[in-house]
Amino acid sequence: MKRALLTGGGVLVVVVAVLAFRMLLGGRAELERAMTAADEPARVRHLRRAMAYYLPLSPYVRRAEAQLLALARAAEAKGRPQAALAIYRELRSAIVRLRSLYQPFAEDLAPIAARIAALSAKAPGASKVIQSAAGQRRLRLRLEHPPAPSLGFTLLGLCGYIAFVGGGFLLVARGLSKRAEIARRPFTIYLAATVVGFGAFCLGMALA
Repeated sequence: MKRALLTGGGVLVVVVAVLAFRMLLGGRAELERAMTAADEPARVRHLRRAMAYYLPLSPYVRRAEAQLLALARAAEAKGRPQAALAIYRELRSAIVRLRSLYQPFAEDLAPIAARIAALSAKAPGASKVIQSAAGQRRLRLRLEHPPAPSLGFTLLGLCGYIAFVGGGFLLVARGLSKRAEIARRPFTIYLAATVVGFGAFCLGMALA
């Protein structure tokens, strides 16, 4: 029993370390691609991808957010309101998609929502409702407060990911002998954990 607990704890540590390392590398790589992008749309695309590699305290995600905000403000300053609006929308969408047990960068949603509402009112073909002060206020409040994530499905996705990665690791480490022969019972158990974990991860992320 003690040995099993130690093994499980070790697998969990490895899973968390691998995930954290992967997120850091991914964020840094996308940030570097953004710096060398050939045009603004490509740069925005890579910066948004960099934000998707969210990890608490990761410097790359915060830098990507800051650069997207700078691009939007620069577009406004240069008299390109539609380009600025598109970037602000991409930035808000990137922040909202980071929701899990909490909302990262929640404090930044209010000023971003305010700029989206103001620029939307000035966009060609904007409705009279959006152009009115009341319409802008309703839009701003709706953008400031996205629906809260589902705690249950978020936890399901997290547990599923751990089961998927941990099951795959044990599948190779314990499900096969040194001669690469299948140890039937452990192999079946770890294969089932990997498959079920992957399904739980996909379901949790889709419904969170």
